[in-house]
Amino acid sequence: MNARAKVLPSGDVAIPKDVRDRLAWEPGTPLELVETADGISLRRPAKASPFPPKTLADLDALPRYKGKPQPIAAISRLSDEDILRLLK
Repeated sequence: MNARAKVLPSGDVAIPKDVRDRLAWEPGTPLELVETADGISLRRPAKASPFPPKTLADLDALPRYKGKPQPIAAISRLSDEDILRLLK
């Protein structure tokens, strides 16, 4: 999908309504400008993970799960909050 916009004298750029609607970008939506070889790319910033970075030693030190093995489909449905609760 391509669309056109102009840089206004104020430096603002108006994103066409059909693009904003399709991407669900409401007024006030934070966006990141990423410089590329051709210009810039506009995107929502990545959400910060609620999990701090871990080393292999950190992961090895975690308590071992002693419950019944769970199918990957069930684990995949867990939210970040569920996982944090289970790790406490």
